[in-house]
Order: sequence, then structure tokens, then C-alpha cells
Amino acid sequence: MEQNKQTASKRRQKAEKSREKRTEIVRKRLLILVIAVVVAAVLVIALICKLLGVFDAAAEVSTLTLTEDGQVICEEVTSFEDDAYSKGALKSYMKEEIKAYTSENGANSVKLDKVKVKDGEAYAKVTYASAEDYSHFTSLGLYVGTIEEALEQGFDFSDAFVSVTDGVKGASVEPLDITSQKDLKIAVVKENINVTVDGKILYVSDSCTTMVDEDTVAISQPDGNQDATQLTYIIYQ
Repeated sequence: MEQNKQTASKRRQKAEKSREKRTEIVRKRLLILVIAVVVAAVLVIALICKLLGVFDAAAEVSTLTLTEDGQVICEEVTSFEDDAYSKGALKSYMKEEIKAYTSENGANSVKLDKVKVKDGEAYAKVTYASAEDYSHFTSLGLYVGTIEEALEQGFDFSDAFVSVTDGVKGASVEPLDITSQKDLKIAVVKENINVTVDGKILYVSDSCTTMVDEDTVAISQPDGNQDATQLTYIIYQ
């Protein structure tokens, strides 16, 4: 009888250990599942935020960004002291202007990405499908293409050019040395603004330009006159 009791006790202990082991396995599986769900949710949220530009750093000064696919992203930063002109009114005005343009030039030709007003400063981010759309919409001069295409369009390269190495302006360069490199990219800008290209800047017009880094140049008039503009050439690869 005593032996039977011991045998039964061992069986109960074994069964209890088996249940505990199964419970532990289930807990681990549930934990793995929960972690997988959380990771998936974080990835989805991060993707949505990226698509919406939540984490994109906003430019601190007005900047044109020329993308590899030909788009032009304009981030305009201006003072905004007039209390009578609200953020809502600014956004409505921009939407109306864009609606009028896109109705004739295509739904994706101009897109308003963001408008923000804070501490007396307005920030607006607008994406243009092409340099042509930017020029037509804003009435500001912008051309993007290759050296060969620019020559065909009649750009004369009569500026005084300097070389650029690792974002630093260098020695003077003859226009012929530039125009002979027909496959290089070029942006011709008639505006006082920062310009970021999708590559490495090799040459720029010497006048009115200051290098920010190897892919960004600041264009401004020496006397600070924002109403005065001239053609500025940016050559890059």
C-alpha cells in the first residue's frame, strides 16, 4: 500500500511538472507573439510617419532641394508678424493658388506638404513635379538639366566660375573647361535662396554664392537686396 502511495505521489509530481512546463512554454509563446505584434506596430507607425514626413527636419532658411527624380522641393521660411493674416488664411490662399495651377497642369504638378506658423515665422513646404512647374508656378527662374541641354537652350556660360572641392570654393575656371563636360548636371537659378542638389557640386558662379557644404550653395546679393537677382550657375555630378 505504501509503495502504491509513493508511486501515485511521483505520478502527481511528474504531472505537475509537466503542466508547469507546458504553462511556461505557452507563456514564452505568448511573450514572443506580443513582442512580434509590438515590433510590427512600431514598424507600421514609423513607415506612416516617414511617408507623412513627421520626422523630416525642416529647413531653417528658405531652401530649394533638387531631387534625383526631377522634383523640386521648396521650403520657404519668412517672417510672419501680421496678426490679421492667420495660418488658416495663409494655407487657404496657397491651396487656392495650387488648385488653380494643377487644374491646368496636372493634379501632381504642385503639392502643398506643410504649412506652419510659430513665433512670428512662417514655414511652407511645397513639392513641384519639375523645375518647369516651379518656374511657371512661382514666376522665378529655375532650369535643371545637363550641360549639353543647357547649351541647346541658349545659356551662354559667361559667368566667372570657380571650382568647388569638398564644399569649398577654389580657383577660377574657364567656361570652356565646364562646357566641355557635357554630361555634368546643371541648375540655373534666378533667386536669392539656398539650393541643395542631388549630388556633389563641382563648379559655381563666383558672384553672390557661398558654399554651405558639398551639395548646398547659398545665393544672396552682396548688398542684401532681396529684390535684386541674377542668374547663378551650379554644376554638379
